[in-house]
Amino acid sequence: SSNVAWQYGVSGPFWYASGATIQVLLFGVLAISLKDVAPSAHTMCEIVRARWGKGAHITFLFFAFCANIIVTSMLLLGGAATVEALTGMNYELASFLIPWGVILYTSAGGLKATFMASYLHTMIIFAVLITMITIVYIKVYSSDEIYKFLDQTVSYTEDQCNNIYSTDGAGTDSYYQ
Repeated sequence: SSNVAWQYGVSGPFWYASGATIQVLLFGVLAISLKDVAPSAHTMCEIVRARWGKGAHITFLFFAFCANIIVTSMLLLGGAATVEALTGMNYELASFLIPWGVILYTSAGGLKATFMASYLHTMIIFAVLITMITIVYIKVYSSDEIYKFLDQTVSYTEDQCNNIYSTDGAGTDSYYQ
């Protein structure tokens, strides 16, 4: 998530996304095989009811509902934590306001508003990403600047590195010790 990236750097979102990779890959294979077996089924619970009956159907409905609640909670808390990290807003308040925004634009515009909002959010994310990449990698830190920084870093002695990477500036609690 973005909050994990903010706190832990590049490895945070990598490991966050790695957890979902297997499910995404398996879903594609499972969806193709299920469409062959049950072409008129819409949900997994319909397939369970046809195969194992009403008791299993109710059990799967309960677990599917619980999974939806858990995923919705995770997305809501992740969004609230990101809003808190970026703006300083209290995460309880953000957790309350985020669903109200979604409820309002969905009730005003229906399903079309949901798709339009998703499209707009994606456009904003891409615009911000392209802007940041342009600013950071082309304008501020070009390849010449990065080479200059690396060349300067190589020239440091071990004592200078200890002083640079210590919290007190004296080298007593350096990252390298």
